Amino acid sequence: MANAQSNDMQTWIEQIGRQYAPDSRTAVYTVSSELLNDSIHILKGKCDNRQAVETLLRTLDTAGISYINAIKLLPDRRLGEKTRGIVTVCCAHLRSEPRHSAEMVSQAILGTPLLILEEQKGWYRVQTPDNYISWIIANSISVKTTAEWTEWKNATRYVYTGLQGYVYASADKNAETVSDIVSGCILQAAGKAGKKFIPVSFPDGRTGFLKHDECRELSEWASTPVNMNKIIQTAEGMMGTTYLWGGTSVKSADCSGFVKTAYFSAGIILSRDASQQALTGDIMPAEQRDECQTGDLLFFGNAPGKVSHVALYLNDGKYIHSSGQVKINSIDSADTDYYAIPLLGISRIVNKIGTPGITTVKRHPWYFEQK
Repeated sequence: MANAQSNDMQTWIEQIGRQYAPDSRTAVYTVSSELLNDSIHILKGKCDNRQAVETLLRTLDTAGISYINAIKLLPDRRLGEKTRGIVTVCCAHLRSEPRHSAEMVSQAILGTPLLILEEQKGWYRVQTPDNYISWIIANSISVKTTAEWTEWKNATRYVYTGLQGYVYASADKNAETVSDIVSGCILQAAGKAGKKFIPVSFPDGRTGFLKHDECRELSEWASTPVNMNKIIQTAEGMMGTTYLWGGTSVKSADCSGFVKTAYFSAGIILSRDASQQALTGDIMPAEQRDECQTGDLLFFGNAPGKVSHVALYLNDGKYIHSSGQVKINSIDSADTDYYAIPLLGISRIVNKIGTPGITTVKRHPWYFEQK
């Protein structure tokens, strides 16, 4: 009887995991059970979805299973009100585990708002606006209460629209630098904007000056209609940039981080990984390659149906992507710059903004209060 119940328990745990947390990159569900004294199950692990836990408990109640619920819900209640964070450095590294030697799975640039799920020995498990979950070292973010985070969302902020630059210690391009800065970074206004420089403040309280012609007021920028020219300009501006696994900035990027960075320059937030991006947008089969439009995403892979690479379509069969470095190749096998990896599918993003996996900064509740 105990073995049968244990088997049922495992089945229920897995079924609910598939329902509420089908992708471990965007959800925390590490639930398991242990049988105590052949009569009662102890539920253990962590989960960031209260509904998933409640569904599991109802299932066990209905089945008449005795249990002790020791599942830790995230955000961890020990965080109190401090469950929000804002990135304070130009490019913060996000890792698979809370240690520097762990795999870098992504990055978050200056001014990125975060949901904090838990803290562990100077590291925070966080979720980024694209729902990606990872670990970040504590000194790369400024922890905020919900009230402080709301104040930030309602404040005047500026987004850096150049490729790479600096925040200066005074309103002088020859002054010492406070920080480097890249496309998409966000800083709060710290006074009246001047003709050449804008005083800004970092989430951790540091102050400096941004060149006025290299940034825009955030709400104005976020309200601008999608500009495909800006997306392509950013992508082409990254030509020759070194490939970096986990990179998501103009400094260095992996394939999906590259297209994500290009689209973010126009205020569009894409899913993090190529395999996730391939499930979004207006999806078309590879056979329709002749119908590609500028800005479409092209997905490649050696295994049937298994996406391992993504690129940004330009025109006339040419596309730009990060593979070793950011470069241009062709989907036409007759071209000298043909990239010999099978094209698996195509996705048109601009027709599906506002659908799962494709949102805008303006419509994202972590950047702006939504009416």
